[in-house]
Amino acid sequence: MKKNKKILCLIAVVFLLAAGPAFSEIPSFEDLQGTVSGFAESLAQSLPFNSTIGLNWSDAYIGQLLGFPPRLGVGFSLGATTMPIDSLTELAGNFGFNIPFDLAIGLPLPAYTIEGRVGGIILPFDVGFKFGYIPEFEMFGLGLNYRLIGFDIRYALINTKILPIKLSVGLGYNNLEGGFSATLPTGLDISFDDLFSLSVSPPEFNLFWKTNVVELKAHVSFPLFIVTPYAGAGFSWAWSSAGYKLASEITTNGISLEDAREILEELGVSNLDTDGFESTVDVNGWNMRLYAGLSFNITFIRLDFTLMYNVRDAGLGFTFGTRFQL
Repeated sequence: MKKNKKILCLIAVVFLLAAGPAFSEIPSFEDLQGTVSGFAESLAQSLPFNSTIGLNWSDAYIGQLLGFPPRLGVGFSLGATTMPIDSLTELAGNFGFNIPFDLAIGLPLPAYTIEGRVGGIILPFDVGFKFGYIPEFEMFGLGLNYRLIGFDIRYALINTKILPIKLSVGLGYNNLEGGFSATLPTGLDISFDDLFSLSVSPPEFNLFWKTNVVELKAHVSFPLFIVTPYAGAGFSWAWSSAGYKLASEITTNGISLEDAREILEELGVSNLDTDGFESTVDVNGWNMRLYAGLSFNITFIRLDFTLMYNVRDAGLGFTFGTRFQL
């Protein structure tokens, strides 16, 4: 748990590298909302991919629960996927943050799950479930939170002892939520409608995201004694959202608070009051991933290594998992 908190802190620190005098001014709400939309679109492609970490077990089908021994397993997975950094750089720049380096493969988004799988009864299916959670906490002045839950059901199309091959198709669901918060060191001055502006005292800045994913997938494995190569593909539809919230003392310049609220709501800014405002962008869309890996089978212990590829945005992923499996 502590290791995962440190990983999340290192990722969030990227948002806080910088700033200086340019930090006190955002060009306009129009510019800000454009970058939020771009960031949400990028997350809509990357978060569903990240939510598929876990339950990529090497065996395409683990067997019957009522067999001998009963077919079931429990373990954990730890890994990361990448998202394009361009939209994040632009959004951070609108808040005066400067990301002083370019990550060619993208920004790594870490994830972990505790997971289990049980075999079916009579019919050749199995059911898996996963859960990853880090409660909201603060470290180095950053507030962070993370939660991932999911489950799937797979049905074996090929499961024979004659040929070393198993093939299954399945349906899964994942829900991923997260975010971070930090208090900015200086106030902001944000213009809108070419005539007016908001003055914001040093605010608490919150960035948050959420996605719900339904995925159809196919998985093939080749059990070969102490090793099991495997590969698969998943096609998904996701309902995602991302946004920000500023908690601060707000002062309007050249316009009343009520009139400012009406104008800004048309730009996608909501809940404007004397103590802050927020904005959320919803993006729905399809996603597709490919993955392949290898497990080492040591009696009842499995060690899994998986590589993943996100077709939608060319993102990459890697996971390591270990489990006890009968």
